[in-house]
Amino acid sequence: MMGTFGAFMSKTFTFLQLSAEFGGTRFGPFTGFEIRLGSEPDRNDITLPAQLGVAPEHVKILRQQDGSFILAPVDRTAGVFYWRAHSTKSKQISAPMAIQGGDGFSLVSPEGPRFYVQLEEDQSKAKKAAEESKGPGLPQGMGQNLNSGGILREIRRRGLAKVLTTGVGNTALKAWTFIKTGQFLSPLYVVAFMMTASGWVMAGGVSCAAVSFRSSSNDLQGQLTSCKDQLGVGDEDGGVPTVPSLTKKILVDRTWKATIENDKDLAQAYASELKKIFADPSRYEWVYKNRGSDFVRFKKALDATFPENLVRVLAYAAAQPQVDREWSLVQDSEEKEVCGRGPLALTYRQAYRLDLLDLQPDALVDRRIAAGNNLEEQKSALEDTVAAADSTTVIDEGLIQSAGAQLMGGSECLYLEGPDDRNDPSRLAEALGEKLGTSASNLPRESDDFWISARLMMLYASDFRRGHDELDFRDRKAPSMVMELKDIKAARKDYAIKQAGTILARSVAVPCLATLDKEIQNAPPPFMGELPNLGNCAIVKAFVEYDRI
Repeated sequence: MMGTFGAFMSKTFTFLQLSAEFGGTRFGPFTGFEIRLGSEPDRNDITLPAQLGVAPEHVKILRQQDGSFILAPVDRTAGVFYWRAHSTKSKQISAPMAIQGGDGFSLVSPEGPRFYVQLEEDQSKAKKAAEESKGPGLPQGMGQNLNSGGILREIRRRGLAKVLTTGVGNTALKAWTFIKTGQFLSPLYVVAFMMTASGWVMAGGVSCAAVSFRSSSNDLQGQLTSCKDQLGVGDEDGGVPTVPSLTKKILVDRTWKATIENDKDLAQAYASELKKIFADPSRYEWVYKNRGSDFVRFKKALDATFPENLVRVLAYAAAQPQVDREWSLVQDSEEKEVCGRGPLALTYRQAYRLDLLDLQPDALVDRRIAAGNNLEEQKSALEDTVAAADSTTVIDEGLIQSAGAQLMGGSECLYLEGPDDRNDPSRLAEALGEKLGTSASNLPRESDDFWISARLMMLYASDFRRGHDELDFRDRKAPSMVMELKDIKAARKDYAIKQAGTILARSVAVPCLATLDKEIQNAPPPFMGELPNLGNCAIVKAFVEYDRI
């Protein structure tokens, strides 16, 4: 008898797999006769936190010769609920009962952590399954300790591995599953993880952490709805949050949802830049920490000219990813590296088309040319810039200067000495008011479809050498589509879309960085206005980090 049993055991392996809503972790293979689950690490094969209501030794699964199992509560008072394979209802048990592979059981309550018993008969397949399992293989006699003390290390080590944890962490575990699969059953889960990961302690977060998974399904749904309301993450459209709907809420303008959903090119550019900003947030800290920056002055100047919804986005044209500086190395709409000047890093051609009054030509040249005495060569470089903008400015050799200490690649900016409105936030705002204001020609009226995104694209279309004057964004088509219908050169179109997506991403991500910065929460900078809701920012960040945008 023992020989037969031993032969059977050597060919088959047992796994326990959490249900999808708890992360889908697969534990195993187990080759022994008995598997124990409970909260005491030294006495169990799988350890769950006591805070979930799990007893020190809660339940055991006994392997039978024929491949069936006995499911047995270790203590009659331990809550164990049996789930037949593919069943949607459970039955509480208080005594040992026979179960089959594919059947499951949950601990504490029907809504508690649910495991399914699985058998793998082929040794090579079992080994591969263990290697591919999101839970670690468990040598016989060695329990998997997933108690609260090690949960943060587990999260960091595996990148939100499917592990069990307590309270908010267990909720966060579900969030990861829903993000990964795209099946968001509640935004609460995403928010809860963000609260846990960033160390936030707040009334809404605590209330969410207190959601009882032992409640009935109706009570639980009510608690989740209440928690969403407290955190401000509900979607008034009746669905789950999406990047377009969250953008609409963060920017406080209803048109953004439709804009992102109906302009795929802009949506892609927006998503790409969101990833970059959240991946390296330190580049943008100066925007909300430096109270005397050109960004602050530019935003203040815009406040006197533009409606609030437009200022909330357009101001971030001055939020370059570095501390304020006069000169920047930029790529223009002709895919050429040129000098950008001032807080918006405007090219000469762009500034000229925006009708800035005081404007000095510049040219990106090799440092050898900038440092040399060949005035004809320097003048020729500046004349090329003037010609590319269709300007009539005459180059005075006696006014040629150079600046390049902050530029990379051995290049410097030649320019003519004199005032340049690109450096003046007030003059910039005034010029943009004439070209991009609510009464500007060829642009949608305020609150019409695409009314803000069209202005962002027109700002950067002003750098086009050809086609700018033909653009008319008033017909309610996506600006990207308008440029395509006008046969705008692909490189120019892509340039305007990329720049517009960049400004949009900054206007969402940078205020969210301030919201998620606990130091800023103690003294919010007044120039940032009202910061976005913490829950909305947490969900956007989660979407970005897990590539669900």
